[in-house]
Amino acid sequence: MNDTVVIIYHGEPVSVPKEVANFLEQDRKREQAKQDQRHLNKSEFETVLSGLCYVRRPVEDAALQNLQLETLRTAVDSLLG
Repeated sequence: MNDTVVIIYHGEPVSVPKEVANFLEQDRKREQAKQDQRHLNKSEFETVLSGLCYVRRPVEDAALQNLQLETLRTAVDSLLG
């Protein structure tokens, strides 16, 4: 019982075993689900952010704090100079 199925591969019909066609279809569905999830995550993220006045950005916040501390140290050093 070697069932074959014709699928389109790069625009050309190809005959493959039914198991291969089933695997390819499941793989296509998994990839589509990933894309759908990314789209949902992005739209949820954008929806949540649209109502916020301030968004926490840990890396940027830490960098700005370090720059402020460095500026303050420079100012104190010049006063104590």
